[in-house]
Amino acid sequence: MLSFKCENCNGELSVDSSGALYCEYCGSRFHFSDEQLRGYKEFRGRMLRYLRETHERKAEEVRNEDALWHSAEYAYLKSADDNDITIRYLYRCDDGPSVTMYLTREAFLFHFKKEARALAEAQERALQRLSFPPADMKGLRDCFPVAAGSYLLENGGLLLAYRRAGNLFPLPLLGALSAEHAAWVVSRMENICCVLAYSDLAHNGISENSLAVDPFTHHAVLIGHWWEAGYASEGSAGDLKAVRSTASRILGVNRSGIPKEFTAFLNSAPKRNAYDDFALWDEVIEKGFGGRRFAKTNIQI
Repeated sequence: MLSFKCENCNGELSVDSSGALYCEYCGSRFHFSDEQLRGYKEFRGRMLRYLRETHERKAEEVRNEDALWHSAEYAYLKSADDNDITIRYLYRCDDGPSVTMYLTREAFLFHFKKEARALAEAQERALQRLSFPPADMKGLRDCFPVAAGSYLLENGGLLLAYRRAGNLFPLPLLGALSAEHAAWVVSRMENICCVLAYSDLAHNGISENSLAVDPFTHHAVLIGHWWEAGYASEGSAGDLKAVRSTASRILGVNRSGIPKEFTAFLNSAPKRNAYDDFALWDEVIEKGFGGRRFAKTNIQI
């Protein structure tokens, strides 16, 4: 799996709808070399073919990701007690020079270098502050990271592991989504914002790069950037704005022809709190999409 770094700040580069590389950290833009473009297209092709081929399979067959894992790569770390740690990963994302996320078979791993230990500790504190309504009828707990272990590293760094349930993939791997499927992601983001408000937290880092989505069930987990979270006195206006900007980006080239109610929501200012904003989004679902109904994600290559 190719990973592109910014020449100016060493941040992870993203790919925009035109195929150019851009850096969300410093704003720099770059273009693929021929070799990079071939590698990127090859991996993206495998990913999208996997999603297409599993579209009509039975539920018990969908979890077979073997075809994707032929392209897995390895990273090697050493624990503080001198044990070798081998990471077999499908995808990695660098959040600046000091934090790396790995997608493995069973977990999302976050490697914090020594200089980023404060970020790791901030992430753990934020997740411990989460609280949920006594009657969690929507399974909201499943939309947040579940700790699966932590490992001290020889160089003073820290490796944090969070459970990967189902077929969760980082949202950028799914490419541009149709309006109907983007709406499912928005619904989950709105649910997540309600939990954040209930917990008196603001995440401050909601984007496609902090979300993991199961393309077969539309389940979503806010997996990344918890080190940016902090207390929120009134709610999370910043998070609600981020829901709208994230939705706009994941629609990508599919912005034309979406329900006018969806467009109005994307262009609207957030309501005064997450609960009112969710009520607004509920109206968009009813009026723009005719209510909630499940549809299989049908990825086009």
